[in-house]
Amino acid sequence: MNVSKALASGITGIGSLFFVLSLFTPSLSPFSWYFAIGTFIALSFIPNGRLIRVGFAVVALAATVFFLTEFISKTDLGNKSIDLTEDDRYTLTDGTKAILKELSEPITINYYVTRDVDGTPSAFKRHIPRVDSFLRQIEGLAANGLVTLNLIDPEPNTDEEDAALLDQVQQVPVTQDDNLIFGASINSLDKKTVIPLFDPGQETQLEFQIMSAIAEVSQRDLPVVGLISAHNLATGGQTNRGWLFYQLLQRSYDVANLGMTPLDSLESEYENRKWGDAPDFVDPEKIKVILVIHPAGITPEAEFVLDQYLLRGGTVIACVDPNSFMAQQSGQPQFPGMPPQGGTPPSSSLPKLFEKHNISFDESQVIIDREFAQQNNPRILILNDEAMTAKDDISLSKIQNIAFVMAGGFTAAEGKTMGPGLEVTKLVESSYKYTFVDGFTVNSPNASEQLRFALGSRRGGDQKQAYVALLSGNFETAFPDGDPSKEKDENTEENESDGEDSDEKTEEKDSPEVLTNGKEKGNLYIISDSDFLADRIAYSSRRLFNTEMVEPVTGNGPFMFNILDQAIGSKHLIGARARAEVYRPFTVLKGMEAEFEEARGVEVEKLRKKRDNAQAEIQRITSELAKNNNSQRNNKIRSQIADYNKEIVDANQEIREKQKSYQADVDFLKATIFWRNILYVPLGVIIIGLGVFTWRKKQTKAR
Repeated sequence: MNVSKALASGITGIGSLFFVLSLFTPSLSPFSWYFAIGTFIALSFIPNGRLIRVGFAVVALAATVFFLTEFISKTDLGNKSIDLTEDDRYTLTDGTKAILKELSEPITINYYVTRDVDGTPSAFKRHIPRVDSFLRQIEGLAANGLVTLNLIDPEPNTDEEDAALLDQVQQVPVTQDDNLIFGASINSLDKKTVIPLFDPGQETQLEFQIMSAIAEVSQRDLPVVGLISAHNLATGGQTNRGWLFYQLLQRSYDVANLGMTPLDSLESEYENRKWGDAPDFVDPEKIKVILVIHPAGITPEAEFVLDQYLLRGGTVIACVDPNSFMAQQSGQPQFPGMPPQGGTPPSSSLPKLFEKHNISFDESQVIIDREFAQQNNPRILILNDEAMTAKDDISLSKIQNIAFVMAGGFTAAEGKTMGPGLEVTKLVESSYKYTFVDGFTVNSPNASEQLRFALGSRRGGDQKQAYVALLSGNFETAFPDGDPSKEKDENTEENESDGEDSDEKTEEKDSPEVLTNGKEKGNLYIISDSDFLADRIAYSSRRLFNTEMVEPVTGNGPFMFNILDQAIGSKHLIGARARAEVYRPFTVLKGMEAEFEEARGVEVEKLRKKRDNAQAEIQRITSELAKNNNSQRNNKIRSQIADYNKEIVDANQEIREKQKSYQADVDFLKATIFWRNILYVPLGVIIIGLGVFTWRKKQTKAR
């Protein structure tokens, strides 16, 4: 026995030993088949016969390829793929990749799916492999292997089924005796969120659904939302305990009331949360979002705080208003029909920010939109699916309508581009049938009549107004001269120093860095109404026995919470889009069918006209007989009617034949496409094989 055979025999023996041990040792059991295949490969080198060795080698090669494929499929390399779809539907977005890279705590995904259930609906059968693939991609791309995916098949009456029910994963009845479980629980340390069901109807939102859950459990503390408003949302409202929206906001987030002078309130907010000393700017790492609701009378100093917050990568949701009815209720009207005197000013804007980013918004003009205005009260706009131009934006998911009251409109100033250098998405827009009216007209006693007249007399336009828009990117400052509060301080110091010794100076506090260009990507939502979050517009309250029930009146509240969830879950989820449908119609086939139908349609239409003419002639003859009180039909009339009836029968028969011919052509077209797709690959392989065979034969002859 030569050395190679001795070595092969030794490897065969050792491999066999480890294979047997792996059957009884749990730590070795994952490698049992690798021991078996190694043993088999070594065994193939022992026999002397060439045919036996070739047989061993073929089987060993096939087994090696199979197990190597299995091994690679479980690694990050196995999750690599090439996406050749038109809209990159199988490619993870940059936001998803960024979230996975920034993970710092381990994430566990318990993925429950019952795979062998008779009667599973076809929609679920198609959706299960899609979710499988996506979750494996997530696991493979997570930084430092921080995402662990547990694939669990919760068969009936097992511990796995009990675990799924404890995780509140939903059961879907598919037959009288069988249920389908198809959901996941996602947890990190002490935080957990559940996706009770991967609904095939929400297939386009799968990526956002999973990534928002991962972002949620990754956060250790309750997210902080900054609030700037000229209203006192903590008092008043329908319940006299604050706006209902504000109550719900407090249940979901830690609300920091910054008032209209944010820096003055910042120190107490930091002290309450034990964050240490407050800086002279709002930090997006601490306060994830600033919600601005009717910033009436906002100062340049407060706008500068928002400006620097955006430049540091923060998200601002600005709800401005040309005519706030909630502000009008805060003061007392001087006499009917006139604006209120005292209280909160009815109009609000962000003049410096809007001017810098080329946003035109008239604080004194209310928009009246014929397509969406209510007939009995044109001041109220019910913005439905037609107004939601960015239908794939996650913030508009499942939103049926949004109600605005005396809203304004945004457009680019002076015909320029809105938000130059930024990505601008107009989420909700007006129709072309709109006009603007002033506050006096809106508040007049006969406002409804005047507004209807204004709509009827408006001139046509070619530019829509935006009701809701998102500006994203690296912002430039709206204050190139720096902090406006410093100018005031300098003027005050000059006045105080008159007549005093110039050597006496007070120690100045170090000023924070004033940014002129964005350090991080910022986001600015602009909404042209602030009253849309008020009671009876967004939410309503009623008592049921001893319980107070808060119910949404419109989609206003859910829409705002959708935006907040995106911004707080992760900055990478801002402006996320629902993906295109995976299972699309065969557009090429539909186009070819349309061509066939058009060609046949001309012929069929001629036959139908011929049939209709014959029926009309019979109707004419019958009507003339009835008109002349002559019910007797002579041979000539009978012959005419018979000829027309024959034309009708012949036309109907030809129409049926044309329709049969059309259907046969369509069926032939479908069959041609089907067999063409099936045969393309094998034909290509055969052609390549014949080419290689011919080339090798020529090479052999040349020798």
